[in-house]
Amino acid sequence: MQKLKEIIPMFLPLMMTFYFIYPQALDVRGRSFILLSGVLGLALYAYHRFPFREVANVIIALGVMFFMFYTSGWLNNMADPYTIGYFRSQIAWFFSAYLIIFTIYRIHKKPSFNTLLLYIAGAIGLQALITFGMNLNEGIHDFFFSLQMKSELTEEVMDEGGSQRLMGYGIAFFGAGAVSGLGLICISYLLMRLKLDNKGFIALILLYVFTFYIGLFMARTTVIGAAVGLVVIAILYLWDNKSVRAQAKIFFIASIFMMAAGYVFAMFYFPHFSDWAFELFINFLRTGKLETRSSSGLEEMFLIPKDLRVLMLGSGRMLFMGTDVGYSRMLFYVGIPGTLYFYIYPMIVSKFYMTKDWAVNLASAAVIVYSLGLNVKGWIDLNLIIYLFFFYFMFYKYYIYIPTQNIGTRTLASFRKERRVKNNGMLNS
Repeated sequence: MQKLKEIIPMFLPLMMTFYFIYPQALDVRGRSFILLSGVLGLALYAYHRFPFREVANVIIALGVMFFMFYTSGWLNNMADPYTIGYFRSQIAWFFSAYLIIFTIYRIHKKPSFNTLLLYIAGAIGLQALITFGMNLNEGIHDFFFSLQMKSELTEEVMDEGGSQRLMGYGIAFFGAGAVSGLGLICISYLLMRLKLDNKGFIALILLYVFTFYIGLFMARTTVIGAAVGLVVIAILYLWDNKSVRAQAKIFFIASIFMMAAGYVFAMFYFPHFSDWAFELFINFLRTGKLETRSSSGLEEMFLIPKDLRVLMLGSGRMLFMGTDVGYSRMLFYVGIPGTLYFYIYPMIVSKFYMTKDWAVNLASAAVIVYSLGLNVKGWIDLNLIIYLFFFYFMFYKYYIYIPTQNIGTRTLASFRKERRVKNNGMLNS
């Protein structure tokens, strides 16, 4: 009973993280969840009297990007509503991250970085479970579909895509695979850095395999996340003394059997589009080449503006421009300077929270590298995850690390009391 009382409060940050990652899965008066949580997060941050000075630096960095994007539109006499919408969403995600991390710290008091990754991986696994249930049961499908924003993900689109692939709850196509791959990266890090008992280890491997297969049947870009995760495991295994290497060995052995079982599971539940999902692996076995019909045509989609003005300043419009490739779309949108800053921006944010633990920094690097790799196939950013990392380490720095360093001159209790008074009781000691 005591353990149950400890577990139940964790559902709140789990659901907040879920709708933070999949904001379109919840319609809030015609808008996504992220706008509501962003307003609440900003109000809470103001109520706490703006405690972290690094936040101003991030806002300035985001403001620079907005200035570059808006200037591109202004010089082209083009007011693209996408520009305003994009930066509104970035601000909403940023302060929503503050709200989520605040909640996690209130519940766990001194959560580790692994705790945050567990919430992220758990939320992505939960989405996979819901998606699987929606595919099996019409009642489950109708219930969760009724919660989604219809303006972005209509039933017509879901029905059309559903004949080719598994449609996710709150997200579909390229984005679904990108987020599923992100979950695999988090789990890969946890397998190396989180010491688990037998039950926990089995649960994490099951989560990995389930996320992989459901993600694969939504979008094959999930494979990219799996590849990045394996690189993370290899790096930590070879050079990180804090890693639990024995778990990595068991993971590779167990994954062979789990993947085989997962293939049988996939063929049983999704036989109608298994050839599409496993095309990459089938082609590799047949030809020795890791390619699909969609990836083989990527070379033709790397387009560069021929007009020098567009190349340098962009067109000021985020349009298809005949290519899915993220780098090409950004060049047409905001030109070379804006494109470079767009991809450098998450590196700037991560620089504000880098730690002395290089393995922890590797997790941020993996997310950024993963995002850069995904832009070869489509346009995406994973800044929302970088924002979660940012606020986790801000809370850790100001409410755990700094108080510990000040014990020599004043008591930890007195320091925390001063911080509580300043922030109107933001955290309990």
